[in-house]
Order: sequence, then structure tokens, then C-alpha cells
Amino acid sequence: MSKISFKTWKQVVEFHSPIKKGELDTQTIEVRQDPLTGHQSVLNEALRGKVSFAFPETDYDYLQRRMDDTREQCFMCDGKWRMTSPRYPERLLPEGRLEKGEVVLFPNLFPLAPYHAVVMVGEKHGRTLDDFSPSLLFDAFQVSVEFIRRCFKADSETPYFTINANFMPPAGSSIMHPHIQIIGSPLPSTHHRLLLEKSLAYHQEKDSCYFTDLVETEKESGQRWLGEIGRSSWFTAFSPIGSNEVNAVWSRNANFLEWDDDDVQMMAEGISRTLLAYHELKFSSFNFSCFSGPLGKSSPEFRCFLRLINRQNMHLHYRTDDFYLQKLLKDEMIIYPPEYLASLIRKKIC
Repeated sequence: MSKISFKTWKQVVEFHSPIKKGELDTQTIEVRQDPLTGHQSVLNEALRGKVSFAFPETDYDYLQRRMDDTREQCFMCDGKWRMTSPRYPERLLPEGRLEKGEVVLFPNLFPLAPYHAVVMVGEKHGRTLDDFSPSLLFDAFQVSVEFIRRCFKADSETPYFTINANFMPPAGSSIMHPHIQIIGSPLPSTHHRLLLEKSLAYHQEKDSCYFTDLVETEKESGQRWLGEIGRSSWFTAFSPIGSNEVNAVWSRNANFLEWDDDDVQMMAEGISRTLLAYHELKFSSFNFSCFSGPLGKSSPEFRCFLRLINRQNMHLHYRTDDFYLQKLLKDEMIIYPPEYLASLIRKKIC
């Protein structure tokens, strides 16, 4: 029997619509609540036919122009990173930077945490979402996990790490060249802290891990289930905190120090396949964050957890998809119902 229940509330709205020549229009609003955090998402099924209004399609000619126009001044391209990117002190990284294949990790010039690294994901300046191979992502995530190991070995007072990405300007990236970022701090971020606190409370109340219970519940339901890649489980979020959110749970790993190359490969495969599905839906930008339990600590209540969302597409006059509803009210608007989204993505994960 499932240990997790998914709560929804439905409200009916009536008004005379000019779209229907003044006739009475009845629409149903569904409010969904995340079973762990209480975060709310709002779904109006009428929006499903208005995807192009909320998410205008990618203008690939414009995207190519932006990539071409920004390549020359890109500090990562053509090996310029060797002269223009910073290096870590020898006490942390004797090499100064971590390199693997086409991937290189170096410090962020303007860090937002004691440990804030940037990973250049390949030598190619611009990519579309069908151009992130598992092998390229594997190298990026492998050096990320190695960096986290080195940081914790040098500073065990900094146990909270996340692996993150902003891809393309609508997702908050200041450069077009693909890259990811690692954040390490003595204190977790606001959402990271919420996940840790709520999962601990769940464990204390039910003597069970929320994340493994969530996997069991989603797999049993099947509505949002995408599939398993090795020991990782993939599904769409019941109450997403961002557009078209896909989640993953590493059921055997509470923190990044417990990852081996197989776990890195699972992340690389899952993200590559999800981005391919996003591309087929004509999306062109994304964010993700992968959360770890505190390093060096036994955390039976927590499992490594990924949130992957898409953002507004690249076109000349793109609009933000983040407004008062998300920034101030902390709710999210659902365009594709998660169950429908799962049906679009499932074939790529399985």
C-alpha cells in the first residue's frame, strides 16, 4: 500500500468569454500540493491548447545567430579558457583545474559560496538540446563529483553541495557556452534546507525514507513514471516547482560521496534522454539542480534528488516564465499536466 498521498483541490470558474462570442465559459482549476514540501502548483486544462502562448516555439535561426555572434568573445572557446579562467590554490587542487576529455572545471570568478566551480561542458560554443551526449555529460558530472570529494577532504565543515545548470539566457545563463556549476557551502540553500528538514520530519514520523517511498508510489501508480536507469528512478513531478519538471532519485545514495561511476552514468544518461525529449517538444533552455544529503554523515532520511525543468525558448522577444506567481507567491503554473508530460517523455527514458 502506498505511503504517500497526493492532494488536489478543484475550483470552478465561470465567466462570459469573448472567445466564445459572449457565451458562458466554465473552466476548472486544479491546485496540487507537493506531499513533502507543501509547494503548490496550479493547473488549468484550458492552457494545454495555449502552449504556444505561454511558450512560443524556439526560433532556431535566431538561436544560431546568437551562437555565432557570441562565439568570438567567449572566454571558453578555442582554448582561451587556459589563459582567461582562474585556478584553484594548490592546497585544494594541485592541478589548479580538473580536466577530462573536452570538459574542464575551474573556479567561478564571482563565487556565491565558499566552493563555487564552473564546468565547461565541451569545446563547442552552442548546442541544441539534442546535442548533449551521455559521454559528454558523464565527463562533466565525473569531474564535478571529484571536485566535491576534494573539497570535503580539504574542508569537512562544508557538507552541503549541489550540482546545477543554467542553459541559455532565458534560463539565467550569462554566456551561451554550455556549462554547469557546483555550489558547496556550510549552509544549505533555502530549498535544499527545506528538503532536508521535511525529509527528516517524515523519517521521524514514519520511520521511512520519503524519497524511496516516493519512488515506490510513483512506480506503483505509473501515471508519471518514466522508468529506471540503473539504480536511479525517473518520473515527472506531481506538483512541479518549474515548467515540465522531471525528477530522479538515487535510491541507494544519500550523498555525492556515495556515488561511483555507475551513478554518474545514470545521471548522464537520464539528463541526456530527457533533454532529447525536451528538444522534440521544441524546447531550447533548461535548469537543473541535483541535491545531496550532507557529506560525511549517515542520512537514512535522504536520497540524492534531481529537479530538471525547462525555461522559455530562444526567440527574438522571449518572455520570462518566472513572475509574481513563482517569485513572490511561490506557486507554479502547470502548462503540460505531469501525467501527459510523462506520456511524451516516457519512451525516451525507458
